[in-house]
Amino acid sequence: MPPHGSLLGNAVPRVEDPDILSGRAEYVDDLDIPGVLHLVFVRSTVAHAELAAIDTTGAAGMPGVAGVFTAADLDVPVAPGMMVVNPEIKRPPLAKGKVRFVGDVVAVVAAESRAAAVDAAEQVIVDYEPLPAVIDPEAATDPGAPLLFEELGTNVASGSRDGDGDPLAGADVVVRGRFENQRMAVVPIEGNAIAVIPGNAGTEDGYDLTVYVATQMPHGWRKQAVDLFDIDPARLRVVAPHVGGAFGGKAIVAPEHVVAVAVARHLGRPVKWVESRSENMVAMPHGRGQVQYIDLGLRNDGTIVGLRCRIIGDGGAYAGFGGGLAGWTTKLMAQGPYRIPRIGYDVASVVTNTTPMGAFRGAGRPEAAAFLERIFDMAADELGLDPAEIRRRNFLPADGFPHRSVMGPNYDSGDYDAALTEALRLAGYEALRAEQAERRRRGDRMRLGIGLAAYVEITAGGNSQEWGSVEVHSDGTVTVKVGTS
Repeated sequence: MPPHGSLLGNAVPRVEDPDILSGRAEYVDDLDIPGVLHLVFVRSTVAHAELAAIDTTGAAGMPGVAGVFTAADLDVPVAPGMMVVNPEIKRPPLAKGKVRFVGDVVAVVAAESRAAAVDAAEQVIVDYEPLPAVIDPEAATDPGAPLLFEELGTNVASGSRDGDGDPLAGADVVVRGRFENQRMAVVPIEGNAIAVIPGNAGTEDGYDLTVYVATQMPHGWRKQAVDLFDIDPARLRVVAPHVGGAFGGKAIVAPEHVVAVAVARHLGRPVKWVESRSENMVAMPHGRGQVQYIDLGLRNDGTIVGLRCRIIGDGGAYAGFGGGLAGWTTKLMAQGPYRIPRIGYDVASVVTNTTPMGAFRGAGRPEAAAFLERIFDMAADELGLDPAEIRRRNFLPADGFPHRSVMGPNYDSGDYDAALTEALRLAGYEALRAEQAERRRRGDRMRLGIGLAAYVEITAGGNSQEWGSVEVHSDGTVTVKVGTS
């Protein structure tokens, strides 16, 4: 057996541990930047409201405050994020006229210390005129639901239909389920963090702007920033120091990042923002957030006739790209490792008065596996089949690759039956089933649950780009450099 952690048979030592364990690791918050100003954001305390007035005069006059800015004071470009679900929906990094979720950024304070910035932020007075809010994605589709964007006339940001005819035609049995893949906060150990040093601060010769940012995609971040601020790429330096977790939540240029860059350029001084834990829970894009109606048609022998999926993706307040994953990676993964001849797939991405949605740990793919495996278990129960057996009867055959799935992706290879058989052997599946039956027969208070899931994942796709290089040296060693962390 090759050493743990390697597909090539060689040991892969962890090179990052000594710095992390000894405290030598340097995160954004550890940077000692001369003359840095600290940013604190004033966030909406209501889910949906008109902004009647924002009074910053008291905050601006407090000790140590270098500036207090609202959308009226600062020219900040709109940050669309990695994937625009609906190009008509724009999110101003500083709210204009309206707030649409608890945590929406209303103003920003720049001060000589974080304590001074916090004190000043508490003196910003915001006059809200509350509006009805909608937080449930299904309720948001109702024609009478409060509208987040009145000009659109609907809360449905995007949608599509795939598949012709009735995918369940000819089925002996149809199993139906409604599943909620609930939204969740990303909560990395380190929240969002950024330090911006303008060139005229005199600390980074050769660049108009130097940015230290906690990001999982520094090259992607740099490309977005170049486009947003119309900066010469050669004049922008982006550094990703140590990053305390990301999991999808640090894959984009966040609105707060855009504001930080704008404030640094406006004041001509370095600025730093480190997200608090309470901020993180409402501000960093959440993940998941799907309501799934699934119908599986089968013959009496347990083989599949077709699958119908009707899915609502919650995009949060500004149609965050996570709401679009229901129509992208979840759709591409809807077939899983199974032989499903027909699939009908209807999807709608909606806006709600909640934290915008983004990516989290698989970004749309686990959502597909969740509904597929759940409906398989329900079908096994309906037909009186063992959950492992119904999967075996419907696996794509090992000699059927390469295979183009109904949803479009190419599967290069696989032997799913062999993998399941080995997993069941290692687990002692038959003995577990026998123990489960015996506990039921005895009426034991402690029952035994056995879960099964078969899963295949897309590992290439999308339009995000990163930098990489491979050098093979004369002594046979190899150096690999990649942009991701």
